[in-house]
Amino acid sequence: MPPTAASLSGINTYPRKSHISNPSKSRFASLDSLRAIACFLVIWHHVSESLLQIASGGAWMKEVAEHYDFGRIGVVAFFCISGFVIPNSLRGERFPALRRFAINRFFRLYPIYWLSILIGLLAIWQGSGKEWPATTLLANFLMGATFMNEPHVMGLYWTLEIELVFYVFVAALYLAFTRHRLLACLLGFALSYTLWQSKLLWEYQGNLPILGDLLSIMFTTATLRCVCELDTDPFFGKTNYHKLAAKALLGVMVYLTLSPFLSGIQKGFLTGEAPWFGYGWGHALGIGLFALFFLLKPTPSWLASAGRTTYSAYLFHAIVFDLVAKLWTNAELPQVRLELLLALCTTLTFALAHLCYRYIEKPSIHLGRRLAKKF
Repeated sequence: MPPTAASLSGINTYPRKSHISNPSKSRFASLDSLRAIACFLVIWHHVSESLLQIASGGAWMKEVAEHYDFGRIGVVAFFCISGFVIPNSLRGERFPALRRFAINRFFRLYPIYWLSILIGLLAIWQGSGKEWPATTLLANFLMGATFMNEPHVMGLYWTLEIELVFYVFVAALYLAFTRHRLLACLLGFALSYTLWQSKLLWEYQGNLPILGDLLSIMFTTATLRCVCELDTDPFFGKTNYHKLAAKALLGVMVYLTLSPFLSGIQKGFLTGEAPWFGYGWGHALGIGLFALFFLLKPTPSWLASAGRTTYSAYLFHAIVFDLVAKLWTNAELPQVRLELLLALCTTLTFALAHLCYRYIEKPSIHLGRRLAKKF
């Protein structure tokens, strides 16, 4: 995943900078550490769902993960990071910046993603008798299965599609506003929140109904990034009153974003219905984790290092636990507790992710940067 929070322009029209408010390297290291924690929560959720039947105990892990929706917590934390980091990579004149952004994002996302599809088809689906039509495979390779009304080769791909929509949205806003990145974030939030509250997508399949929800979260953390860099904003950086207005608007966005999730927690307590708990806690704790790690520094270097490999870890963790389940079943290995299976799957996933990051992701990223400089 995403796996990335944001300002919508890199043009610094003001020479002065606040060394207190600007995001520091240690803060970004903390967010890398959060990526590792978020990915672990996703792995925990999926492993506890899939491997409990071959475990000798540890059902509590599945119950806790489902009650608080660990998978949702992890995914929401990932989206918070995306909002804070990704749009800031758009810098310079409109069209050259957009061209560089598109090239860099393509080489960051697609090569390792395509590899995960191929390995997933071989490792998970080979011998299952399931057939994948060419249109389905094409939709998956384009990272647009949901929008083309096709099933995913692996269900986790839906988050990448949300991320892709965010990129398109951010690019369009950059084209329109360029230097006025905070205004762009405010408009992005307003449109996303309206889409969410109007329920226009509630009739559609999959996770499309929560598209506006997740985009709102990303634009909220994008606005947070802008507030951290108010001295560089050509409008909101003019006076202390402008800065105060920007911070007040951010507070309103945080309130509007959190309110439905806190209401979900309340409904869960009142009705006893598990989905409300999962919806409320999953979103609220995901946002809360982001806030904690945003303020928390420093974090262990090994955790930040693991966090930088989480895109591969996210893509391949389902393949890992599926192969572990098949090995345990086919080899008739003795049952062990779910805690040990989770530790095994997590270790194997991050070991594989480290190799993928070193030998596939990093070369792809560097290739994208070289091509972006040429064009």
